[in-house]
Amino acid sequence: MKYSRSNILLMVLLVGAISGAIFTYNFAIGAHSFETGAATGTLPNAVTVVLAGQVLQPGDYLPLADYSPNYVTGHFLARIPCDSTGTPLVIPVAGHVDELPDRTWLDQAQLNLIEHVSNKGKTCVYHSHIPAVDLTQVGNPGAPRITDIGLLNLSDKNVVFRTGNAMSFTILNVVGNINPPNNYGPGGNMPLPYSCADSNSDGACDTPAHDIYPKFPSGSISFDNGTHAGH
Repeated sequence: MKYSRSNILLMVLLVGAISGAIFTYNFAIGAHSFETGAATGTLPNAVTVVLAGQVLQPGDYLPLADYSPNYVTGHFLARIPCDSTGTPLVIPVAGHVDELPDRTWLDQAQLNLIEHVSNKGKTCVYHSHIPAVDLTQVGNPGAPRITDIGLLNLSDKNVVFRTGNAMSFTILNVVGNINPPNNYGPGGNMPLPYSCADSNSDGACDTPAHDIYPKFPSGSISFDNGTHAGH
């Protein structure tokens, strides 16, 4: 499975068409400066999406939760199609999706395959700590400040979800909000590669190593057997 920036950019370009009806659309490129973030108890404790019958086409992103501008900690659980090795056919991703591409940063979520309730080659169950910064032996810790969680199809085939497929996220804590100085991208205080210190006037990174666009592991999904130290 190959990961590339072009695949990821499909997630931040929303294209819609409705035929047979007349609508007036108003689009805006906004900032979160007017949003101060929510108190812990005001966000839904858990979000669950039933996936049975859904089809995720190549390059598609299916959102589970968007807590912007709040970044949160919690537990992610998914029962999704997998291959004979236990590798998911779609990738759980987490991070921040912003109106501005140079402040959008998503990465593969830290994953643990739950083998005793999985059926490799058909459906597997995965658990994830969001974020994974408090774990040891983590192969891919993912984004450190997470407002958005979803599934991404980076394969070249449609993925059809079976009966019983679902994904769920439970909040443990609302840590803060993504507003400056906590935002990703130029001007934010996130360490590289989460911000680009040498971006030019159009927001692009001059140095590829400082690119704030998503960095997926090359070649295979990362699984962990981490020790949970508590959120």
